[in-house]
Amino acid sequence: MKSLVVYTSTTGNTKAVAEYIAKKTDGIAVEAGNVADKDLKSYDAIVLGSQIHAGKISKGLQEFICKNSDVLDGCNVSMFVCGMFTGEKGAKQLDRIAKEYGYDNTAYFVKGKKLVQTGDEIDAFIKKI
Repeated sequence: MKSLVVYTSTTGNTKAVAEYIAKKTDGIAVEAGNVADKDLKSYDAIVLGSQIHAGKISKGLQEFICKNSDVLDGCNVSMFVCGMFTGEKGAKQLDRIAKEYGYDNTAYFVKGKKLVQTGDEIDAFIKKI
């Protein structure tokens, strides 16, 4: 599978997860502001990743989704978010974001840099892409 992982990252957690997913899916990880020259339809899967702030994904990823919504609607799109909440609070944030953007395959990761060391949680998400 050839994937494009489009992400924004503030602390490096989302970037670490994005790069891990790209490596495992024979893809590339690109910051949302640097995707302009990519042909989105040429990828088997597009994975979107963002940190959460105040219950929302980053403005950069919001703008990427809005700008490319017509193309993304015809693609295999998954989304992950990195946040600090665990349990029910994290699940509620993910549910709200998934509904807002309409993506079925979503995941919520805490401490992304540490997660890539084992990969188990991320690998489970990748299997659904």
